[in-house]
Amino acid sequence: MVLFHGDKILLLKRDNDLWEFPGGGVDWGEDPKSAAIRETKEETTLSPEDVSFLTITSATYAKGEDEKHSIYIVYKGTTKSDRVIISKEHRDYRWLTIGETKFMKMALNAEPVLDLL
Repeated sequence: MVLFHGDKILLLKRDNDLWEFPGGGVDWGEDPKSAAIRETKEETTLSPEDVSFLTITSATYAKGEDEKHSIYIVYKGTTKSDRVIISKEHRDYRWLTIGETKFMKMALNAEPVLDLL
């Protein structure tokens, strides 16, 4: 989820030093939009509002000895608070303008999204 607070968006940093947006997998039978909202809450404690579809992207990558192909359904939303409590999945966070995000080392699932903002 691309989460806006004013003119800034939230990026989360993984242990591999790559930055990404809050998000994660869709549970069995779960609506993708509901999953994006749930995952954002789990990873940041923030409650997204005005959530709408942004795009679909995909990436291929090596994971161990396997090759993976993931499809990403991306939503955007807003939040009234900038107070983030990150989960154990991440080690840092930043609120950045869209221009500032261009200097971050982004994860494969986040790179193509920046061009749409």
